[in-house]
Amino acid sequence: MAFSKESFVSEFIEETSENLDTINSAIIMLKDNPEDKESLTVILRNLHTIKGTARMLSYPEIETVSHGLEDVFKGMREEKITLNDRIVQLTFKTTDIIKSLLDKIAKGKKNKYDIAKVSEVLAKAAGGLFFNPDDLTKNNSEPSTKDSSATVEDLGSITSIRIPIEKVNDILKSFDEIITRQFSFKKQLDDLCAKNPDMRMADFPNQMKEDVMRVEEAVLRTQHQILNLRMLPLELILTPLKKQIESEAIRSGKGIKFDIPPVSFMLDKFILEHLQDILLHLVRNSIDHGIESKEQRKQTGKDEIGTISITVKQISNHLSIKVSDDGKGIDFEKVRQKALKLFPKDTSRIKKAGQSDLQHFIYSPGFSTLDKPTLLSGRGMGLDIVRASVEKIKGKLKLQSEKGKGTSFELTIPLTVATQEGLFICSGKMKFMLPSEYVIEIEDMETVPKTIIQDQTYIKLNDNLIPVYNLASILGNQITAESMQVIVMEYLDTKIGMLVDSIEQYENLVTTPLPKILQSMKPLTGIVFDENYSIIPILNVSDIMQRLRKLVSYDLKKSRIKAIKKTYTVLVVDDSNTTREIESSIFESAGYDVLSAEDGVVALDILNEKHIDAVITDIAMPRMDGNMLLNNIRRQEQYNNIPVIIVSGAYDPEAKKQFIDAGAQAFIIKSEFQRGNLLQAVEELLNV
Repeated sequence: MAFSKESFVSEFIEETSENLDTINSAIIMLKDNPEDKESLTVILRNLHTIKGTARMLSYPEIETVSHGLEDVFKGMREEKITLNDRIVQLTFKTTDIIKSLLDKIAKGKKNKYDIAKVSEVLAKAAGGLFFNPDDLTKNNSEPSTKDSSATVEDLGSITSIRIPIEKVNDILKSFDEIITRQFSFKKQLDDLCAKNPDMRMADFPNQMKEDVMRVEEAVLRTQHQILNLRMLPLELILTPLKKQIESEAIRSGKGIKFDIPPVSFMLDKFILEHLQDILLHLVRNSIDHGIESKEQRKQTGKDEIGTISITVKQISNHLSIKVSDDGKGIDFEKVRQKALKLFPKDTSRIKKAGQSDLQHFIYSPGFSTLDKPTLLSGRGMGLDIVRASVEKIKGKLKLQSEKGKGTSFELTIPLTVATQEGLFICSGKMKFMLPSEYVIEIEDMETVPKTIIQDQTYIKLNDNLIPVYNLASILGNQITAESMQVIVMEYLDTKIGMLVDSIEQYENLVTTPLPKILQSMKPLTGIVFDENYSIIPILNVSDIMQRLRKLVSYDLKKSRIKAIKKTYTVLVVDDSNTTREIESSIFESAGYDVLSAEDGVVALDILNEKHIDAVITDIAMPRMDGNMLLNNIRRQEQYNNIPVIIVSGAYDPEAKKQFIDAGAQAFIIKSEFQRGNLLQAVEELLNV
């Protein structure tokens, strides 16, 4: 399919002209100071950029000439060539030739230069042979002096300027404050009218209201225009992608055709940078996992040539990009068997899981249903990294697959990450922004149909049962609201209901990265400012949903009586696999996160990597026993306050005294072991 490059021509001409000017300035600096390595680097970098962009847009003459001059300066970097006046003159003449070629492109005229002659001169220079710079234009159409001066002096003909992204970002930061101050002013006006309904100057607040409304419209319009400065065409990454995936398909040995129609959508530069790798991996996934060999397709009655398509459509201020293939589809029974091998602790859940639940395992690190790696599957990103990259650009990923028919990944992404649409919600005394792209329904918890199954509250929505959790349960807040709102959210084909105290309003605001003090908090992705210029954290929906789903059960009636416990993490250390499983199940059923280790060495590694609230350890273990583990824990300041409980095979008063003196908080005998006394000991030590 032919690529239309018209939309990029003017930008290419402008950018290349600037790069050529930079090269000319740098060669002058290098002439005055031949040891100036930075100027040499600048020349090489700009020539490489010109060459690469010309290749992408199919301007072979410019690519050839810039490549020839690049070879000259590479020889200089390798100290095979010494800078002299002839090379300086060669550089000026070569950049003039490229500018003349740009002028021909702009005017739609044909090139009259003998590029082979130009290349011959540049090759001599790069090889350290004698050359005459005048030979570059000898018997060639010399660039017009009049045209050159016009290019320099006719400023009225300039219709665009280049602005660094950093400057646009600085403008957005300043504009963010304008918006929040505008919100604050609007709120003050509303308060004024509410407090003084019969004030004499009745027309005054009405006029102010109208002015505020007009300012608000102008601010939003200007905000949109500023954000557009960060936008680049999606075709910019689709064009090289088409060439790359054609090469991948040829290497695979399969018969594949690609359907990627031209598009005219614009996206935030930050999104484009991540989207290129995401789309490349999804296509590779279709080539490697989806499309069958010609023989296999023929046996199943399919066309020998498989099809992979990328379709794009805009829905409001989001793009929906779908990567589809007509291959064999996903064998979810294979997924189930691989998940059972990788996650033995979840055996019961995996055996009962339907397709939507099994999909989650596909995005696990290192997960693959292939028996052995191939050229494609052994490289690049896994679907776990794809998912993380999608989340980074505030997108959603949806998978649909039918065995024998094919697979599609639908990617929904915003046009820009500079703003966030969402709901201001309150939980306890905390206020958050919830991104709206994950919200599919909002209901009043008092009126929505609901049921309780095994202590878990579900709401009935469109003939589906959806589990409900309270956001406060993972924030450690007191749950006190009598009437609550339930927000039904969807991510990776999983729906849950999240209870919040209230929903204040819907906003579309400029976002700001998390402050350093909050950057380690996975449940948050950034911040916005409300009308009072207060910092409002943006919830990371994927992380929030994972945390909520880990809660064992959630009984709405019980939640009104007391706050749900904060989720604590305990580390179980024992060389007996059976003992580890018993103790782990006790804590997991009580709502704790549990990590386990077979000896003290592994336990210390976990302590160095994870936050642990309490340690339960055996005494006799290989490599490092419980006594040495306890001593190591107490020697390190960061672990000094972690409660340690010793679980011993036999009662020994001297051993108990020894461990208590060394810093253990409790000593439990296995023969007297009961679920209650172990839990009670931990809860008392953690004060829960």
